[in-house]
Amino acid sequence: MQYRSLGRTGIEVSCVSLGGAYLMGPDESQQEDNARAVVECARQLGINYIDTAPLYGNSEKLLGRVLTGLASEFHVSTKVGFDPENFDYKRDSVLESLERSCRRLGVEQLAVAQIHEVDKAGGQRILEKGGTLEGLRVAQERGLCRSIGITGRAIPLLSELAATGEFDVVLFYHDYHPCVQLASTELLPTAAEQGMGVVAATILGGGLYVAGAAQEQALENLGSAAARTRAIEILARLTEEGGTLPQAAFRYVLADGRISTASSGAANPTQLREVAQAADMEPLTQETMEYIAQV
Repeated sequence: MQYRSLGRTGIEVSCVSLGGAYLMGPDESQQEDNARAVVECARQLGINYIDTAPLYGNSEKLLGRVLTGLASEFHVSTKVGFDPENFDYKRDSVLESLERSCRRLGVEQLAVAQIHEVDKAGGQRILEKGGTLEGLRVAQERGLCRSIGITGRAIPLLSELAATGEFDVVLFYHDYHPCVQLASTELLPTAAEQGMGVVAATILGGGLYVAGAAQEQALENLGSAAARTRAIEILARLTEEGGTLPQAAFRYVLADGRISTASSGAANPTQLREVAQAADMEPLTQETMEYIAQV
């Protein structure tokens, strides 16, 4: 496993990290066993960064159980929002949410406390007096979190907030992989200028790099016929590279030095091992990178 700086946070994170949305697995009766197996696999692979959220079902509670005795080996990050359902993103609600998360996770301090879906909060509510940013700052002062961050798919708002210099880390999802580069135009340059850590998530595009029905649905979700045609051409090109399609997607993202870590939402150890190998594989060939840029 290779490691990179999480921007100005001072934290060194594994190039491939673990997202906590699916570590429960498909069988409700086996959630804790599945989560334990995934986390233990992550530890063995050298993965040291875990991102979760209250929105992810039992993820925080399960992590609290399976990280007993292991918490010092991981940098654990979570988010504020969606808990409770009418979460108002204000100062006191932020603090209460982070206190709940720390109790569930069994940690005294989070590596990063993040705003879950910045568009849900809105820029004004985030930055106003008594708003989300103020809550995150107070959480830092109280030692609940080391660093603070923003997350979402609202690329223009993420870029705007990144430009303020107030946030240490940005997490985006779905918007940067071989078939989609929306995050690369404005957000990644802005984050780099501010020295932010960058977490790229949902690199497999909701199944785009997994052959079968999931891929067909992901292609439909791209929206336009032109985007689907381009994606099909890129997928065909990626099959010419060594390794699997999921590995190719991770290799593409990790070729960008502005990315601190590529997050895997693995639901089992097999999925995690597959993409983790990408950290130690050669980048995609220059010819393939140029093809993707031009197609």
